[in-house]
Amino acid sequence: MSVRLIDFVTDSEVAMTRGGFRKGAGGVSTWKSGKTKTIRVPEALADEILVIARAMDSGEKFISQSKEKSISRSKAVSDVVTESKTLDLTGISIRQNNGIISVHLEDLVKAGYTLKPQKLAVMVEARIRKILNKQGF
Repeated sequence: MSVRLIDFVTDSEVAMTRGGFRKGAGGVSTWKSGKTKTIRVPEALADEILVIARAMDSGEKFISQSKEKSISRSKAVSDVVTESKTLDLTGISIRQNNGIISVHLEDLVKAGYTLKPQKLAVMVEARIRKILNKQGF
């Protein structure tokens, strides 16, 4: 009959090569706003909420279109609008004249953009009407 001896060691004596807690282990967080927290959100909203959180973390400001103080959570999420400085020119004619890249304001208005100040918007809309009248529309 053979007898097997078992050594008992403490956790501090075991050199872990995988798994477990190790100081400095794990990836570096890509969030700029500090520590993160796990939350539960509906799966249907998770991707949209993550996009909003990433945008806020990168410094974009969010405002609610609703002035009411008591709004439902689902309405609050759907009313969130970014004050983004990104201009999506997909489908807009981009021209180059003498090495200068340009976009016509008329093309932006036709694509659904709103121009500010109002005085500029009125001028561009008048020009669009003038062009359409020349074309017989």
